[in-house]
Amino acid sequence: MGLTGSGRHAGGNPLADWPLQREIRALTTGRLCREELRRKCRAENGGFADWACEVCEEFLRPEAVSPWTWHLLFLHHLRKAGYPFRANDLSLEIWLLLGLLEREVEAAGGGKIAEKQI
Repeated sequence: MGLTGSGRHAGGNPLADWPLQREIRALTTGRLCREELRRKCRAENGGFADWACEVCEEFLRPEAVSPWTWHLLFLHHLRKAGYPFRANDLSLEIWLLLGLLEREVEAAGGGKIAEKQI
């Protein structure tokens, strides 16, 4: 069963239960939580730092990013570097998700991903 599955999806959106767009936006806009930011949060929140990190909506922890999102980002980088993907090298679903990733990257900053964060 692929991403489209056989079940019904909320509002007809097959990605409604997968945070792909939120993760891509966090990666493309520099909203990925890094160690220096965690240190700052620990200093500011003291004993509540772990809780604050769990409920933070401003930044996304790297371990919270789906392995699928990291995989799509890897494929995106390969394409940008000129890897010669042919039409049938990837499934239709992956091509569609790469298209979604491309749109999010373009919308976030003219085609640049926050490289120093990744």
